[in-house]
Parts: sequence; structure tokens; C-alpha cells
Amino acid sequence: MAESFQDTFGCMFIALVIDLICYGAGFLAIMQYFRSGFWTTDTFTVRFVVISLALLSSVHVTTFIAWAYDDLILRFGAFMRLDDMPRTAISQLLAIYLVSFISQSFFVSRIWFLTKNVWVSLPIALLALLNISAGLAQTILSAEGGTFSNLVNTKVVTSIQVGATAGCDLSITIALCIIFNKKRTGMRLTDTLLDKLILYAINRGAVTTLAAIFNLVLFVLRPEAMIFMIALLPSCQFYVLSVIASLNSRTSMREGTSTGNIVSVPLEPMHPQGQTPSGIHVSTNVVTWGQNSDDRDSKLHNHALDQHKYDV
Repeated sequence: MAESFQDTFGCMFIALVIDLICYGAGFLAIMQYFRSGFWTTDTFTVRFVVISLALLSSVHVTTFIAWAYDDLILRFGAFMRLDDMPRTAISQLLAIYLVSFISQSFFVSRIWFLTKNVWVSLPIALLALLNISAGLAQTILSAEGGTFSNLVNTKVVTSIQVGATAGCDLSITIALCIIFNKKRTGMRLTDTLLDKLILYAINRGAVTTLAAIFNLVLFVLRPEAMIFMIALLPSCQFYVLSVIASLNSRTSMREGTSTGNIVSVPLEPMHPQGQTPSGIHVSTNVVTWGQNSDDRDSKLHNHALDQHKYDV
């Protein structure tokens, strides 16, 4: 059944507007990353991820605009030619798959860093590999088909790719929430920090997972239309924002737990002057422990804060 112009290129135009707005937000987040000084302190791997996401998201937006200009301006009135899929459309599709894979690989590496458990990290990594493999296959099939109407013949590969994407994003979210929850110590500040990390993880996964699910449902129900593109095309920027925003959040997390001078208040009767208590103390920053006591919980708080650049 032939789809209306509103359900095809009208949806593409809506996706373009959303994509440009999210790209602007992502560009500001990347600029904030550089201005905050993280660029000089983060590892080479993290910096490589940031640069790759910045370049690929720019390629995605540039080719998206070129595709829209080609279809809506250069081919204006030539309705029979609108079904042809330009190379710019293929390029921006490939950029989406690469960005999603880099983002997922980044979070999988953080999960491995936190758990050192292959049975937790490996299944999620395999989903990420399935995502990029099916994405590359989808890109090749789309290029060989050469038309938008041919996308209906790629339903199986597309369903595998989108299903792997949603499954990987959901698994990352669940894994991070479980990891953070297990690190609770009972200390208010530490648990508050972990609550924020869990919230960041949920927000990160919710947007990308829902976008993938909507993309799958809309594509399966109406593959001839371009309604699914409203969820698919801006997802490139969603992945960029999920990584960069989590890296930038380290600034607010540190400011929220920094209180200048530390004042210790003992949780036991005060000792006479000249004697040093060895029990638990509470400070305005963390719970501290005396010299003769175990300092595990205090270190866990600092560890949770320092590892935030790897966690979320």
C-alpha cells in the first residue's frame, strides 16, 4: 500500500528537527566536557570515545541535512525519484549503528571494570556485537536495494539489530543498578551518591531502550512508511548524550559531596583531654574511623565517588 507524503518525508522532517535539537544539546555537553578539564585527566580510551562520538554525530547530522536537501529541494516535484535512497541516507544510517556500538562498548567496559565478572560482562558485550553486526548487514542490504521501498525486505535483519540494541541497553541499565545497589554501606552520604548513580543509569537506559522499542514496533507494523525514523534517526544523539552527560555529571557529584573542612563528631562518650578515641566518628563529609578501626566504609564512599567517571 502506497504511503502518503506526510507519513514518509513528513516524518523524516520531524526526525530531522528532533535530531538537530539533540545534536545541539550534545555539542554543548561536549564543550562542557572540554571546559571542565576532564580532557586532560581522563584516560586515552575515554578521550577516544568522546572524540569518536563527536565526529560521528557530526557526520550523522551533516549527511542527514544533505539527504533532506537532496530529496526536498533537488528532487522537488520528481515524485518517482523520491523512492531512490541517496548515499547520504546510507551514511547517516551507518553513523547511528557505529555510535550506538561505541556507547554500549563504553558502558560494558565500565561494568567489567566494576565487577571483573565475565559472566556479567560477556552477554552484554555479545549483544553489542550483534547490534553492530546486524547494523552493518542492514546498511549493506539498504545500499544494494537502493530504494526506500526495499526496506520492507530487510525486516528480519532490522528486527535483529533493533532487538539486540534494546536488549543491550536494558541489560546495561539493570547491571549498573544492581552493581551500585550492592555497594551500599548504610552511610547516608554514600548511599545518596549511589542513588544518584542509579538514577543516572536508569535515565541513560530508558531513553535509548524506548527509542529502540518504538523503532522496532513502528517498523514491523508499517515498514513502508517512515514513521519509525522519528525514533531511529535521533537515537544517534541519544547515545552521545548518554555518554557525555554521565562523564560531565562527575563535576556536580563531587561538588555535592565536598564540604571544605572535615569536622569529626564521635559516636561515643567524649574521652578526657589527651586521650584519642578509636571508635566511629561522623564528619560533615563522610563517616570516618579511628586509627584502630576498620576504614572500609570510608574508603567505599571515596571509591564510589572516584569511580563515577568509569561507572556511568
